[in-house]
Amino acid sequence: MAKGERTRQQIVEAALATLRERGFHGATSRAIAETGGFNPALTFYHYGSVHDLLIAALEHASQGRFERYAPEARAARSASELLALMQRIYRDDVESGFIRVASEMVAGAVAHPELGPRVVDLMQPWIDLAEESFERVTGGTPLAGLADPGELASAAVMFYLGANLLTRLVPERADVARLLEAAERGAALADMLSGRGG
Repeated sequence: MAKGERTRQQIVEAALATLRERGFHGATSRAIAETGGFNPALTFYHYGSVHDLLIAALEHASQGRFERYAPEARAARSASELLALMQRIYRDDVESGFIRVASEMVAGAVAHPELGPRVVDLMQPWIDLAEESFERVTGGTPLAGLADPGELASAAVMFYLGANLLTRLVPERADVARLLEAAERGAALADMLSGRGG
């Protein structure tokens, strides 16, 4: 890896760490540079602006996750398999801090509307993957006509973001793990109805 590329990678990793620790509004050029141990001017030299850097950091993290999980999502053949993968992704994202990064960037896009389309563009591959997966799991079964795969995909992404925001706002009322466990029963029923249950 060339020196310039290593520097860009260092800046992106520092931006992700700062988002996790200090949130969107705390992710200033000075804070990011402090986290990464480099001159704040490097942020502007390599990325142009802090917002461009934060988008690049979100893109980097999201792409890595997509490359890791997409093959498993495409291999899933039942609602139970998809839900098990969703549980693992959520658990991994909580442990790694990615879920805070994503939520902070969504919150930042609300405060800075020009970021909104860019954040949504980074979500789109996940929405497309979820739609493709729901369509495959329900296609050719009695469940196919009950819900549009695109609507289910949007609902899954909304749940992911909404559950995290609620967890942070009202921790005692937002036990996501229990919600996902309850959803297991629904997934098992869906598999039974579709003839894909174990």
